[in-house]
Amino acid sequence: MEAKQYAFLAATVIVIPVVAWLGCRYRWAERGIVAGAFFSTCYLVDINLLSMEWYRGDTRGFEFGLTDWMVISLIIVMARSPRWSCQSLSLLPPNSGPIVLYLAVAFLSAIAAYVPVYAGFGLMKLLRAMAVYWVAYNYLRQEEDLRFILYILAAIVCMEFFLVLKQRAFGVYRAVGSTPHPNTLAMYINMMNMVFLSFFLNEKPGVRRRWLYLACVGMGTLIVAATFSRGALAMMVGCYGLVVLFSIVRRPSRQKFLLVGLMALAAMPVAVKLAPAIIDRFENAPVESGESRGQANDAAYAMANQHLLGVGINNYSHVINETAYSRYIPNEMDRGIVHNIYLLHACEMGWPGLVAFVILICNFLWIGLRTVASRQDDPASWMAIGILVGMLGFWLQSFLEWAFRQTYLTVEFFMLAGFLAALPRVVKATHANRKRQIAALWLLKRSAAHSG
Repeated sequence: MEAKQYAFLAATVIVIPVVAWLGCRYRWAERGIVAGAFFSTCYLVDINLLSMEWYRGDTRGFEFGLTDWMVISLIIVMARSPRWSCQSLSLLPPNSGPIVLYLAVAFLSAIAAYVPVYAGFGLMKLLRAMAVYWVAYNYLRQEEDLRFILYILAAIVCMEFFLVLKQRAFGVYRAVGSTPHPNTLAMYINMMNMVFLSFFLNEKPGVRRRWLYLACVGMGTLIVAATFSRGALAMMVGCYGLVVLFSIVRRPSRQKFLLVGLMALAAMPVAVKLAPAIIDRFENAPVESGESRGQANDAAYAMANQHLLGVGINNYSHVINETAYSRYIPNEMDRGIVHNIYLLHACEMGWPGLVAFVILICNFLWIGLRTVASRQDDPASWMAIGILVGMLGFWLQSFLEWAFRQTYLTVEFFMLAGFLAALPRVVKATHANRKRQIAALWLLKRSAAHSG
């Protein structure tokens, strides 16, 4: 290892205990750790242990960084802080069965991998994401926590917006924000766009927070437009329509129709300004890109059919470059990663791995659908609409992308999935609080009547 890696590990030994101690002792420090854990997912400060930067796969080392510091510290706070002594932490959150199945198949594929160390890189990333999922689920308990999380997500959108403004000002054609690729940024922000649109449409009139939500929708829309990602632009428009549909069907109101109309009118000048560049992006996309994707798909099918457990997680790039499968893609420059997350799972983890992956996705969508179908009109239900629609768009676009395997999106998905899984608990807590408030009000009125 290099000196910087030793220094990072030494800092880890010091930082985590100190941060955890502060979090256990002070409420403000705990809030800071929560904000750091979730906000840091948009600006990953990582170090690769056993780094192999020349590898063309989705993971090039055993990644460890600032997010892990915050997540581990928060786990310690939850387990040791007196403030959490009355809270029951769930060792196995909802959807743990499909998660364990998915990890098990990934582990088996790593054993059978062409290059096990590459598979180890991929497994490490999944375990990091699962830790974020566990923390997200166990942290979110009350409506107050949900509001705090929304502010963190708003801070993420603001930061990415200013990064995009800076990049565009310096002549970057397709903005990347803090992420490694424009498509990554677009897919990352699109899921948050749906959350903020849902809150904007459903929040009660007169609440000032609504304008923060609208600002986030506006900034998020411009961020996606600045990436010129064709798939993300199409998904953004379609998913916006779905959020509007869900919101209106569940609780129709004149105000919602008015807000949708005003947003459409406000968006028209921006759409007219951006339309020529976006149309050019659609019309002049290189034909070679489609051809290479088709070749990569054929190679992935062959790997999946010839290996029961696939070639090993995070091994596609090695196999397509260093084995006879290279014949499927004559141009060496195109031998990166197959641009279809489902085929990527099939070729790296076999058809059983793809089945486990689809079960995992569908279970999270089912959790969201059940919460939305409850027809409650509260922040938890609004959050469920946004996350459900965001995930749906994300997985539809993933038929043309492998970006879920990029750390930014892997961690973000499981963070939002953790929030989604916790929402039924938030709904119950909100209803219990309302009943207590009604009972307390009734007792006050009764005591006032007796005293009078």
